[in-house]
Amino acid sequence: MSDDQPSRTSGTLLLRLRELNDREAWTEFVNRYTPRLFGWCRKQGLQDSDAADVSQEVLGKLVRAIRTFDYDPRRGSFRGWLKTVTNNAIRDFVAERSRPGRGSGDSQNCSALEALSTPAAIGELTATLDAAAEMELLREAEARVQLRVKPHTWEAYRRTVLNSEPAAEVARLLNLPVADVYVAKSRVLKCLREEVARLSDHQPPGASPG
Repeated sequence: MSDDQPSRTSGTLLLRLRELNDREAWTEFVNRYTPRLFGWCRKQGLQDSDAADVSQEVLGKLVRAIRTFDYDPRRGSFRGWLKTVTNNAIRDFVAERSRPGRGSGDSQNCSALEALSTPAAIGELTATLDAAAEMELLREAEARVQLRVKPHTWEAYRRTVLNSEPAAEVARLLNLPVADVYVAKSRVLKCLREEVARLSDHQPPGASPG
């Protein structure tokens, strides 16, 4: 990456959310997770209005919890914490909607709400949230590694791994020996593994550049 290209914001979205004045991060978080939660609720059989209520309630609890979230690797990963908050939010919502005297839903809606709290249903949602968190870490790791390696090294990785282009074709396009393409690919992958581990554990930077 050239020196004049602006660097991307450091820190993952999930870590940036601890900064209460980072409106861009909060907007991105809401835009990213609201459709996922809503779509998952619809898959469970909820009507649009109920799916919207559930997703907003769960999202609201996630937002409030993240604002006071204090990351400590010794207490587990962010993804484990996210699972717990989501599970509790869904169960609280189901319990509230299922209380006698609510009068808002028929037996069909109650059954759909109860379905949200089953282990299989919660497992499906938390798996989706896990995947999103993992992708966020990978994107941030790629942004950091791209800043540290030489342009042709990154391009070799991008073409062979992200675009699935043959190494021989990449070598021809970049005017490199095929062996150098494999070396570049391996170097970037190694840096990415280190960076993902560092972001996951919230460790200080310090790996050698590729």
